[in-house]
Amino acid sequence: MWASDELHHSAATKFEKLACCIEGCLEQYFQTVDEKGKTVDFTTCMTVLHSKSNDQSLANFARWEPWHGKFGFSYPWEKYLEIGEDLRELAVTIFSMKGCLQSPTQATSTLKQSIKEPCELVGLSLAWTLRELGESITIMKKCRAKVLIFPKLQPMKLELSRVPFPSKVGEASENGEGVAIASFLFQLMEMVEKIEVLAQKVEELGELAGFETK
Repeated sequence: MWASDELHHSAATKFEKLACCIEGCLEQYFQTVDEKGKTVDFTTCMTVLHSKSNDQSLANFARWEPWHGKFGFSYPWEKYLEIGEDLRELAVTIFSMKGCLQSPTQATSTLKQSIKEPCELVGLSLAWTLRELGESITIMKKCRAKVLIFPKLQPMKLELSRVPFPSKVGEASENGEGVAIASFLFQLMEMVEKIEVLAQKVEELGELAGFETK
């Protein structure tokens, strides 16, 4: 396989890996007592975190490869490296969710259920967005972030900002439950912002690489 093909495929598949991790985090966080036992496999998240040297090596080889398929001498491999860096930053945020999931201080099931619906909606939307961006790279079609992605991300921020923080509810702030919930919500908000940056970068890649319009 050409290094360029491998880098292209690697960049696209990272989006799916992180989408699965986000879904897994939400599933574990909101699982009920009867569902206890489900845990997130952060292995794929770690592979994204440790992908920098491989990405750089592939990009260096790709720059010197002869023209083949849709990849030429002036192909924007630097943009792939930028996207890879942003994906690693997102992976760090997702991995930090592990602290929320494994912390000895957990909110009660009642408090978690009070924020479950908006958080799950945001999480599912984030996973969908990542898959859309990954597919855009895979099939080399412009993602049209300003038209299709950003209008979905902006309401997510509003949705999370409207979630009532349990720290305002009586004893929740005294026993640390409010802090635990606030930390979880903060991580979700961080993901929204990082995916917004990723959407912009993928759109730029589509322009520079001459992706076709969907």
